[in-house]
Parts: sequence; C-alpha cells; structure tokens
Amino acid sequence: MGMKKTEAKEYAKMLFLDTTQKLTNKEIADRVGVRAGTVGKWIKDEEWEKLRKSLLVTRQKMIGDLYDQLEWLNDRIREREVKVADSKESNTIAVITSAIKKLETETSIAEIFEVGTAFLDFLKPIDFDIYKKLIPVFDAFINSKLK
Repeated sequence: MGMKKTEAKEYAKMLFLDTTQKLTNKEIADRVGVRAGTVGKWIKDEEWEKLRKSLLVTRQKMIGDLYDQLEWLNDRIREREVKVADSKESNTIAVITSAIKKLETETSIAEIFEVGTAFLDFLKPIDFDIYKKLIPVFDAFINSKLK
C-alpha cells in the first residue's frame, strides 16, 4: 500500500531539504511515489527553496564572515599612518559589530529546524500518533519563522 498524500509530502520535503543528496524533483518524486510536477508544486507553494537556503547558510558561517570583514577593516586601519577609523569606517564597524551581536544572541531557522527535527525523530518510535499530529504544527511554526 502506498503512502498517504501527507506522508508523501513530508518525505518529499525531507528529501528536498537534505542537501547532502542533491536530488532532482524527478528523483524525489520517484522515491516518494508521486509525479515530479507534484513535487515542484509543493516546493513552490510551501516555499521549500527558501527554507533550504536558510538551512544552508548557518549562523556560525555568517558570524565567521562578519568577523573576517571586521578583521580586514581593522588591519587596513592599523597599516596606515593615522590609525583611527574615519566616520565611514566607524559606521561600518558599528554595523558589523551589531550584526555579530544579533547573530550571536538570536536563534536561527536552521537551529530551530535542526532541534525540531531531532525532537520529532526522537518522538517517532515512542508515540507515532503524536508524531504525526505534530508534523503539520512544526511545519506551520517553521513557516511562521520564515515570514
């Protein structure tokens, strides 16, 4: 017996978000047992691409890039004769520092997704009925964070 439509959609979503496999819509459709057009519609209607991008760009990577920019700017200031930042550089430093602080204190979509998925994986063998009920709630929660 085939999967129910909601189970097929959840499985397709999991396969789509798994960036290690890099499956095409057709490959996902074949594994799930639906048409490639159906997978494409799910991707578009539920903004899976947006979710996948947010999962790819981790907070630690962004913080690291910002620290690199800050270091580069400070190195340029140290290399010149007048070792004081001008107003434009000071503003840039303030913006980068603020962005770093925000990233270090806020929870990212990727982290929310990772923890939620781990919890659902933990729950699944314990109480499958509750697991099935929580999947759409979790999806709605993730989608609310994307907006």
